[in-house]
Amino acid sequence: MVRYLWITLTGILIIALLIGLSAAGTIELDRPEESEIEPIRSSFSTGPTGTRAFYQLLEESGKPVARFLDSYHTLDKKAGNSLLVIVGPFKNSRALPDEEAQSLQQWIAQGGNVLIVSRDPYAQFRDPYIHAGLPPEHPPLNAPPENLVDPRSDDFIVQPTELTKDLKGLAISTLGTRMKFYPPAPEPSPVPTPIEPPVPEEKQEDDSADSLESPVVHLGDEEGAILADFEYGEGRLVFLSDPFVIANNGIARGANLRLALNLINALSADKGTILFDEYHHGYQSQSNPLVNYFRGTPMVWLLLQGTLLCILIIYTYGRRFARPLPLPQIDRNSPLEFVGSMANLQQVARARDLAMENIYPRFRSQICRRLGISARASTPEIIAALRHRHLPISEIDFRQALSDGEMVMKGEQIDDPHLVTIVRRMRQVSVVLNKGKRK
Repeated sequence: MVRYLWITLTGILIIALLIGLSAAGTIELDRPEESEIEPIRSSFSTGPTGTRAFYQLLEESGKPVARFLDSYHTLDKKAGNSLLVIVGPFKNSRALPDEEAQSLQQWIAQGGNVLIVSRDPYAQFRDPYIHAGLPPEHPPLNAPPENLVDPRSDDFIVQPTELTKDLKGLAISTLGTRMKFYPPAPEPSPVPTPIEPPVPEEKQEDDSADSLESPVVHLGDEEGAILADFEYGEGRLVFLSDPFVIANNGIARGANLRLALNLINALSADKGTILFDEYHHGYQSQSNPLVNYFRGTPMVWLLLQGTLLCILIIYTYGRRFARPLPLPQIDRNSPLEFVGSMANLQQVARARDLAMENIYPRFRSQICRRLGISARASTPEIIAALRHRHLPISEIDFRQALSDGEMVMKGEQIDDPHLVTIVRRMRQVSVVLNKGKRK
């Protein structure tokens, strides 16, 4: 058996070693420094490029803020008249699918308000009118935050508007792209284009109402806009090309917080909840919250390997690693078993007189033998012999024990507690007599 025990312990040790190696290969002891090369713009992120500080500030200031965990196909049902805040880039830098872009544009045209904060706004809105690019001179993307602030930030204020109110000491980063809005260049076609009939004036107005033309530029320079505002159908659309303004490492610099609050107050006035898009950052409402909590950690592999270890242990306990052993044999010849069986039968049958017949004659003969008198002696003779021996036995209790025993023997009905009391009194007398004999 010891040989198989060592085999089992060796298997457990190997599995524990595999779990340790898996954990060591997955856990990042030194988390890589987060930078603008691969930013994480989620409001769940507390890193320098996340937006947790801005979200928590709005939450603690009493704003109706929440996280939107569904695709844009559900905006009509779940967003209502809320303000949707979209911060890019999305997870893994994936652009918005065309189907969701159409749903987003339709929702805005029907009266929705959207704030898009991204250096590549085309990836979050998918409109060919959007053109954005970095300025010709900018520091490396992994530069520290203090080196990203553009000293000419206040010069970017184009005009006094509700979005630029009380802005003094802005801290726009040098990585903020410059946006321009114009139709894409037509693709060359070898076939001459047929003359199209003139479009009615009413139709032209409908088409231009939902296009990115004639923006109101609030921040920018000669290279393009940094903060642009559109009336998109019945809704409103604002582009901010510098996420540094609302990021954890930039919102507290200069007047960035004032600019962020101006955007929220202007777009959410008389509106519903302020929704931060988290669906495209990898957080989905249909996923399990516990799975989201452990996502990106080795906990999944640890659970799988722990389950395998438990199955192995259960399997080893269910297997026999030696020859079969015979079942233990119980000795059926014990006198106590007979006594216990007879006592149980008498108790079930309520044969208290029969139990007394087994106890009282033995007690009486034992008393007579201890006192040195005949077993046929009467009760007065037994009591006289007891007085002669000067034993520490109460004569009243002794006489009561003999009287009760004889009455039960003659057929008097008693209950179990009374029977136990009589037997206990007899037992006490026997113990005292045995001690007197030893002396």
